[in-house]
Amino acid sequence: MIFILLCHRNFRRQISPLPPKIILMSPPFALFTIAVVLGAFLLPVDSFSTSSPISIVSRPKSALTRCKSTRGSPSIDNSDETPKHNKKKGDSVRNATGIRPSIHPTTINCIAEALLLRAKGGKRGDDTVIDIDIGKKDVQPLQIAMNAGTIAFDAIKQRNNAAAMDETTDIFNPGEAQTISGRVVGVVTRMRDLEQTLIEKVNEANWVTKYGEEESFGVLKGECRFAKTGEESGNTAEEVEKELSEMLKLNPLLRMNRAECLLALFIASVEQPTLEKIGQTVSGGSMIDFVDGDRIEVLGVA
Repeated sequence: MIFILLCHRNFRRQISPLPPKIILMSPPFALFTIAVVLGAFLLPVDSFSTSSPISIVSRPKSALTRCKSTRGSPSIDNSDETPKHNKKKGDSVRNATGIRPSIHPTTINCIAEALLLRAKGGKRGDDTVIDIDIGKKDVQPLQIAMNAGTIAFDAIKQRNNAAAMDETTDIFNPGEAQTISGRVVGVVTRMRDLEQTLIEKVNEANWVTKYGEEESFGVLKGECRFAKTGEESGNTAEEVEKELSEMLKLNPLLRMNRAECLLALFIASVEQPTLEKIGQTVSGGSMIDFVDGDRIEVLGVA
């Protein structure tokens, strides 16, 4: 800035005695022009305002100009004058529209994990054992409900940890977390009854057996045959259960399809009637929009 003012002063001293062409060719005028151009390009972007004309005077003070001139060591004010905007976590599009992400994927994953744990006899990856099979007579239903709640809690905690590391991931609010936990506990504590209903629904749809689409519902052909004819199918109940456990451990798609159908049956037969009776709703609603039309028709849910 001092350089620009000095050049401007020299220019004013020489402008009167010289013709216009000489002025344009004079070194002071050339230096003044270069200094103004360079000064414009060196101005920070945020010094330009859409509501006021561009001005060199409006340039914010740098750290050096804020330096206090004292005989001791100079102290520099490094405080940033630019306002800082706190970044909002979560999907910006969803934040703008107010639409929350679906809680169905997390719920389905929890139910699929419960199916896998049951197939493994309750053994988890950390060598702990969680009783998750409601069919066991020596396990209390309350204990199974608590274990199912642990699966949901771990999934919610994992989602919140991911949100802390990734700004595009939303955390679950208390209502969503409560809905996820309630559905996981509700499905797991009714799992054997819901599975029996699922097999009955599949057997009633002749086209499923005709085209061999049992696995798209998460069930096996042996289960369906045994449900129709019992041991006349050539298998005992223990053999059918063993085959199912092996397939649930080996086939993640089978687990996922079964978990989706079990959740759909739970929402349609338990959650929706209960909420309608008490006049309440849950976070995310009770719409069954996570299975395709063919399975909705077979299951008789909406």
